[in-house]
Amino acid sequence: MKSFFKKLIVALILIVIIAAAVVVLGLYFNKINLNMWKSTPLVEKIPYGQNLEVIEFKEAEFYDSTNEFIGAEIRIKVKFASQIEPKNKLPSEYKRGLKKAYSNVDIYVKDIISLEMLEKMKEALAESRYLKLIEGKEVRAEFYETKINNKKVKSIEKLFVMPDSYYFVKY
Repeated sequence: MKSFFKKLIVALILIVIIAAAVVVLGLYFNKINLNMWKSTPLVEKIPYGQNLEVIEFKEAEFYDSTNEFIGAEIRIKVKFASQIEPKNKLPSEYKRGLKKAYSNVDIYVKDIISLEMLEKMKEALAESRYLKLIEGKEVRAEFYETKINNKKVKSIEKLFVMPDSYYFVKY
């Protein structure tokens, strides 16, 4: 009977020591840099300063119950070469530039406050084939998960911008 209690006490002491070690590791997780074992996700960067090719656009106008204009939005479908970070985690063909990944993204321009502004934006879209996003302006992105050579990548699906967050480029 004594050996059974002795084994039980030793087992309980070991459990307490292991639990204390797990708690200490949890408290000092950032200090001892256990993050180096976590895999860093590949994420597509928002293409500031890059020429985005305009493929198509659609506008939507909103009216209230008295048929007064209350706002509009434009959905612009663009195509551009993806910039994925961190580059050192990419497959070798993409790292060396032998292959490029391209994205088709919908840009939603919100809060168009007048019909005149909407008409000017439609004219500019019809005349130009490229646009650029302005760095420092508010741009909200929605991501979805895709794969490049069996590596998971968070790619941009939609960008939500204000009318002053981009400009058109004519060639």
